[in-house]
Amino acid sequence: MSFIEVSSTRGDYALVNLEQVAWATVDTDGAGGASRITLHMVDGATFLLEGAEAQRALEGLGGTPS
Repeated sequence: MSFIEVSSTRGDYALVNLEQVAWATVDTDGAGGASRITLHMVDGATFLLEGAEAQRALEGLGGTPS
């Protein structure tokens, strides 16, 4: 299993199982890295990640923006 730790708006952290991502939307920065990624989970949950968290999620999914 592949997990990443993400922060929440409440200031705590959650573990996200990347194997449970149904699909993702990636916004890239000028250098081609992920500036924002939205993870849509198989259970209907959605996670919006920005900056370093977005880049870690993209790397964890084994993808690169196209």
